[in-house]
Amino acid sequence: MVSRRIKSHGTGLYSNEIDELDLKDALDEYESEKIEQVSNKATHILDWQADTLSELNDKDELNNFRHMNIQSLLYKFYDHQGMAERIKNYPFPRQYASMSFFFVVIFIMLLLFGLIPEFSDLEGQSVWFSVPFSILVSWVFLMMELIGDYSENPFEGMANDVPMLSICRTIEIDLREILGEDNIPPKIEIKNDVLM
Repeated sequence: MVSRRIKSHGTGLYSNEIDELDLKDALDEYESEKIEQVSNKATHILDWQADTLSELNDKDELNNFRHMNIQSLLYKFYDHQGMAERIKNYPFPRQYASMSFFFVVIFIMLLLFGLIPEFSDLEGQSVWFSVPFSILVSWVFLMMELIGDYSENPFEGMANDVPMLSICRTIEIDLREILGEDNIPPKIEIKNDVLM
């Protein structure tokens, strides 16, 4: 069910843009073959950058101040990459989501019984107004629960998630322009009112 929604209202709409993001354009032949054999590509690329930085420092092509600053940036990249992976891979504990849904269901079931005495104090057949009022309040609480449950994983590639593909492409465009490259990819466009 989720994968079908991802294909129709999520990152599946952008398969061509995702396929265009090819590491082989940025890596040499040896690195391209090596990167396919590792499970965490980002960590290995950062490690290779640190190795290249050390080689440049050993050849005295960088002064010590620049070497330390760039090495510090690599450490920060590694930290941020690890934090992003933890956010992506470790959502809220299931017991939190299960118990909050359970409590909302109990509240919805008891709400009508709590409203009947209040509406029965009014004149005539007003006790029947407790039913639509109860449905309306129940719907509000149920929607809040579903939105909270949906928002627990903001990086799943769904329509309302954080538009990571667009953010990454914008950063890529900025970096390529700074480097003076000519082969700049287009920005990610909105498709079916969704920006990924």
